[in-house]
Amino acid sequence: MMKLLIPLLSFLIGNAKGLFKEPGEAITQQVILKIRSITTVLVITIASLVLSCVGISLSVNKLASQLDTEGSLAWTPGFLVYLGLTVLSLGTLFYILRRETWLQKIERHNGSSSSSRPTGRPIENALALLLMDFLEERKERRKKE
Repeated sequence: MMKLLIPLLSFLIGNAKGLFKEPGEAITQQVILKIRSITTVLVITIASLVLSCVGISLSVNKLASQLDTEGSLAWTPGFLVYLGLTVLSLGTLFYILRRETWLQKIERHNGSSSSSRPTGRPIENALALLLMDFLEERKERRKKE
């Protein structure tokens, strides 16, 4: 059981480099990052759904017990905590189920890596990066002299 649990925990924590030893490690890392971000969204969705169900059931239970004992509704701190838990978890659920949130989580890694790269032909980009590297080395030499 532990042999299955350790790779799963290392995947969820973010230390999955030791799982793959192949030439296409960059590709597997990108796949892992996408799967991890989707898994994070799914876990948050399930957790907020469960917490909203628990909050609703506890609120109804507290409301029913108040109506049975006192005959009227009183805003007790326990009822307000349950109601707050319900509202907070439902708000999280509605936020996480938006289309923009899913797209942002899925494309987060692609957007950050492509925005740092210059656009254009690959050969032009390589020459530009080589020239910039050469210029930076010259500046460093001047500063040392």
